[in-house]
Amino acid sequence: MSETNETFPGKVAGGTAGAGDSRSPMLGGVLLLAVEEAGSALETGQGDGAVHDLRKAFKRMRALLRLVRGAHSGDARRLREELGDGARALSASRDQAAQCEALDDLVAKAGLKPQWRDEALRALAAPEAAPAAEPGLDAQRERLGALVASCRAAGALLGEVRLDRALLGAILADYARARGRGRHVDAGDAEELHELRKAVIAHRFHMELLTPLWPVMGRAREGELHRLREKLGKHHDLAAVLLRLAELPREVADSDWHAPVVAAARARQEKLTRSALRLHARLFAEKPEAFRRRHAAYMKAMSDGE
Repeated sequence: MSETNETFPGKVAGGTAGAGDSRSPMLGGVLLLAVEEAGSALETGQGDGAVHDLRKAFKRMRALLRLVRGAHSGDARRLREELGDGARALSASRDQAAQCEALDDLVAKAGLKPQWRDEALRALAAPEAAPAAEPGLDAQRERLGALVASCRAAGALLGEVRLDRALLGAILADYARARGRGRHVDAGDAEELHELRKAVIAHRFHMELLTPLWPVMGRAREGELHRLREKLGKHHDLAAVLLRLAELPREVADSDWHAPVVAAARARQEKLTRSALRLHARLFAEKPEAFRRRHAAYMKAMSDGE
């Protein structure tokens, strides 16, 4: 969005000043925490670590902006799209780091020989195999800085939106989405598992609004959701490695290391999928309406001062 002062004009549907208990979490406050994370990574960070932190903050902001309902949902949707574009523009350097981590994981967890990992890395880094270079973080700081400023303005204007029934309903919709994707996912379809991961990530960040209602239980759930996210993330990174390996020239694909790396990656993916779906079944065992009633009861207890 080019004009930050036109983002989210006025109050946003879903909450007003004084709605709910004064101690209940505010959407804008949580969003501004993510904005500060993004700003810090953008202003002072360098290399893969800064890219990772910035992309994570963008995911957090996108998840929170999903909760905006009413007349200004279109503004939130456009800002989410810009955040998605910004994260994708930084994907090349992060993908390279994830590729190394995925192959290291095969050595640690799937018994891949270290020399085969090294051969695979050399082949994937070869000029004819490497993807086209994309602008790095330094080249995009100004554009991404303007995007972070837009998010900061949105967070300030969302400050009055407290956790109330309407906002809980928006959180519930994404809980149901993450639950449904896991219950109906094709375990052999990497793209479906990636979509499940994105739904889990959104719910994980939404828990930041629910955890203060009962911190001990909320933090435990956040931790388990993070574990699920990591399992699905490792599966996705291996899928990217397998795709890159399949694109290598035939003479490289016939090398001694190629088949063992592919076999190890597929075996590791199967194990990750089984483990992830078991964890998902536990985390999302509760039906959506039961999830809503439980958190509504927590909200009432907080407002009653219990």
